[in-house]
Amino acid sequence: MLIWGWKTRTKVLGTGTFYSPALGADGPYELVEARRWFTLFFIPLIPLSVLGTFVRCTQTQSTYDPRVLDGPTNAEFMDQLYAAMREVVVAVASADGQITDEERRLAVEIVGGYSSAYTAETFASDLTRAHDQPLDQRLAFLSTSLNDSGKERMLAAAATMMTADGSIDDRDRAAVSDIGGKLGMTDAHIRGVLMMAEERIQRPS
Repeated sequence: MLIWGWKTRTKVLGTGTFYSPALGADGPYELVEARRWFTLFFIPLIPLSVLGTFVRCTQTQSTYDPRVLDGPTNAEFMDQLYAAMREVVVAVASADGQITDEERRLAVEIVGGYSSAYTAETFASDLTRAHDQPLDQRLAFLSTSLNDSGKERMLAAAATMMTADGSIDDRDRAAVSDIGGKLGMTDAHIRGVLMMAEERIQRPS
């Protein structure tokens, strides 16, 4: 008597690190393929159709659509955010063609909030490479990774940098507005951030 049928088997296609929603942090994953097999005497003999692929968090066993791998890991995101903030302070500080001591101090204060390794010497080095820095690409990356609140905080830091020398001109405003636009912020949102920065500088001490 022949006993035949079908059975679904899984196969690990690859492994790596991803941002696991279940963990709320980076964690290990397996990319898994599920395939139907023809069985004879309960032994899988002939591979049939692929039923699908999925990502499995190996720590929680939670499963996800493979598109979850399109998103950055937390480590990748933080690296991009730190690099972008370095480039943002350089872009705003150099917009008017002059770098003041207060701008140097404030740049270290702002970016130092992301890494204690950032120093006045780092800022000076970044200034020499200002035209070679991939700020546009980093802002495009962050435009899809940051929420509205995160974008506003980033632009507010740029606007604070704009006020460092005690005066604001059109070049400063244009630099900050350009950053907000490339982050995907609306014109109204950008104007609001600029207005708050300008009100601070006009307010009597």
